[in-house]
Amino acid sequence: GGSNLPALPASSRARAEGSAMAREADRFHIHARLLPGLHAFMVAEGMSQCAIAQEMARCGLADIDATSFDGSMSMNRFARLLQRLAMVTGDEAVGLRIAEHAVPEALGVLGQVLATAPTMGSCFELLARYTKLYADTPFSSFDVGEERAEFAWSYSPLIVTIDPLCDRAARMLVLTIQQVFDPAWMPLEFHLQRRQPARLAPYRSLLAPVLRFDAPANVLVLRASDLGRVNRNADSHAHEIALELARRMAGERRMPDDLLIQVREDILANLAGTGPNIGATARRLGMSTRVLQRRLEEASTGFHAMAEDLRLTLTHELLTQTSLPMSEIAYRMGFANQANLTRAVRRWFDATPKDVRHAGQG
Repeated sequence: GGSNLPALPASSRARAEGSAMAREADRFHIHARLLPGLHAFMVAEGMSQCAIAQEMARCGLADIDATSFDGSMSMNRFARLLQRLAMVTGDEAVGLRIAEHAVPEALGVLGQVLATAPTMGSCFELLARYTKLYADTPFSSFDVGEERAEFAWSYSPLIVTIDPLCDRAARMLVLTIQQVFDPAWMPLEFHLQRRQPARLAPYRSLLAPVLRFDAPANVLVLRASDLGRVNRNADSHAHEIALELARRMAGERRMPDDLLIQVREDILANLAGTGPNIGATARRLGMSTRVLQRRLEEASTGFHAMAEDLRLTLTHELLTQTSLPMSEIAYRMGFANQANLTRAVRRWFDATPKDVRHAGQG
């Protein structure tokens, strides 16, 4: 389809898809062994091998080796593929269903560490310590109170289409704990970075009875009394071997943390609020405005150029990779109204937002 729809000008399309933001987002990785389970899901959905190959290629994942013990792929491209499947299937909760097809080795060495952990408490502590072996998350933590405990993690704002990514990870987490400890176990609450879905029923039945959306981080809330639950299949010898391997791999793992990524993340985190402001960004990064300006100049860029590039790229992503209403996209991009969004899109792409969406999804 899409042959009669207006195409984006080649220069604008190349700029949108090859921008600095996209390159930086590709530096955040996730375990490549997630792909076999995703492939199994697509087969179960009735997709042909040709259609599967086309979707993989469309998201830049055609040549990923999914058999390597510690192989990885772009989290941003993986998230785009999940969002594509949500659109193809017409199911915004597709991430929950995809998780059900995960292969046992999908979590790599992290899965071995968790499967052999002696108690549920140690399982969550180790998960917080070694999450980065599975995915480049800005942070993961585990906090225990008198009655409740919370495991939390987040995704970089540079990962744009995170809704099904959050869903898949949340369901995978619940399934992992159920497989290790108790098939009937459920969390008390789940907070998700994703926007609120239209239908809450699948989330309540597969994640938790109490849900919160548009959260600053993903948070699983459980009873503190659950932490003492014992893993009946715990193997201390296998656990020590898996832990030693995890320690060694964690020592070699490096998260993307350079200044340009930090600036882009800060701009993105504040687009829908106060908007881009170099002084505010400098303060949050612990430096003066002049120092930040100089360091950006040394990197051959500037704050305004970065903010404009982010708005352009993110707008293009949301138009072509999601079905969000125009009013929501305008809000997320920090435009005062939908008319301002339309004017910006015309300036960037010489097309209306509707035409950009049709050209990208057709």
